[in-house]
Amino acid sequence: MNYDLLADLSRVLYFPTTLMLYLSAAFIYLYALTTTVGRTDERQRGVVLRRLGLVVAVLGLTAHVAHEITRGIAQQRLPLGNMFEVTSLMALVGVIAGLFVLQFVRRRSELNGFVLLAGSLVLGMAMLMYSEPGPLMPILDTWWRPFHVSLLVASMGIFGTAFAFNGLYLLRDTAERAVARQIDAAGSSGPGAAHIGDVKDLPEGSSAEDEERAELMQYHAALRAGINPLKLSIGVFLGASLVSWVWITSQASLQAGLTRFVTVNLTLVVAALIARWFVPFLPSTASLDGIAHRLTAFAFVLWTVGVIAGAMWAEVSWGRFWGWDPKETGAFLTWIAYAGYLHARATHGVKGRNAAWIGVWAFVVLMGTYLIANYVVVGLHSYANL
Repeated sequence: MNYDLLADLSRVLYFPTTLMLYLSAAFIYLYALTTTVGRTDERQRGVVLRRLGLVVAVLGLTAHVAHEITRGIAQQRLPLGNMFEVTSLMALVGVIAGLFVLQFVRRRSELNGFVLLAGSLVLGMAMLMYSEPGPLMPILDTWWRPFHVSLLVASMGIFGTAFAFNGLYLLRDTAERAVARQIDAAGSSGPGAAHIGDVKDLPEGSSAEDEERAELMQYHAALRAGINPLKLSIGVFLGASLVSWVWITSQASLQAGLTRFVTVNLTLVVAALIARWFVPFLPSTASLDGIAHRLTAFAFVLWTVGVIAGAMWAEVSWGRFWGWDPKETGAFLTWIAYAGYLHARATHGVKGRNAAWIGVWAFVVLMGTYLIANYVVVGLHSYANL
């Protein structure tokens, strides 16, 4: 078997194939989302577009799975041994979990575009960590490895999808609060005061339909205006910088590090601005909050079991269950952060905006653990260069 050929094939399946299919499916779904508040004929077109988006998304998932399989065969081991492989699998699990929940559990397939867009961002991040297929360090080659790493990777992917919906919640909630303030200030004639949420099947081209559509467009514009694009961009850039500074220190030259730092941050800013434009088409904040909560609760269980499995693996490899290694400490802090999110919701009734912010900051802790403990703080878990 030509392992070099398989390695080349795995690269092509990853980029451009998987990434382009994910992005294509994302934008098909996002365009379909804009038809959910139109006339019946527009909504029917949206149904067709969502079916097309699902086909493209499945093709993307197929290419992604094929990449994982061919890379595994090329190096004769499971692709769970370095930062690139883990991040790639994180994207795969996040997309699968998100699509499954939206398609079959919540029945909100119109939101699939955001899951695929988030998955594309993670795929792009993995490209920054790319390493050629190779053997595994002997100390890592135990039967605990696939169990421990698979659980943590799966939970990270699902946490990432939950983070995306927490972010969408904050955008929608901010927009609605701004419009509510406008209505209170302007009275019943304010933007959105007469919003009905849809365009009825009135005679096409009639004055009634034109008036109704104008009111709807006014409401949509007011929602977008409620989110200051400059403040959003600065907030996302600075928030991402809490973790993305790692790229500055991990590169051979300052120029290369700054280039990656700026590229990552600006990509996230663009993604946030895209999400801002689609805010008028998002479902209620309660729906977004529920999706984020369910995903987080499920991922938390996986994370808990994965951390316990890691302690068992550490005992086999290093002769102790816990040694406060930087990544062990970070994993514990991440567990505390998400436990705090779930505990606050369950015992103190913390929901909505406050819960979403806790979820966002918990994800920042997770990404800090993932990147800083590999690229900055040297420890037994520092495998970034493999």
